[in-house]
Amino acid sequence: MASMGGDPRQMMEDAAEDKFPEGLRILAVDEDSVCLKVLEDLLRGCKYHPTTVMDAKTALKMLRAGKEVFDLVITDMCMPDMDGFKLLELIRHEMDLPVISTLTAQF
Repeated sequence: MASMGGDPRQMMEDAAEDKFPEGLRILAVDEDSVCLKVLEDLLRGCKYHPTTVMDAKTALKMLRAGKEVFDLVITDMCMPDMDGFKLLELIRHEMDLPVISTLTAQF
């Protein structure tokens, strides 16, 4: 890592290198297959290991079964079977797992 007073750009690059967590196992939930594919590609580009599902009920079943371990859940808020708010509530109540919620607009 660059010492204080060094090149600011190099310092930022070194800090990003030190903190970028590779290999995270992420469960991505979205009913929109295009959004899910874009998210999956982005996550793979960050050297994460995404698993994708198109509905909250399936995601919850996977999490409860515990056959796969995840480090993070990324979920859309607006889904037809169970919205992301309910999924977030159940995950927080039943397991110690961080959740990132997203909102997508329908045009």
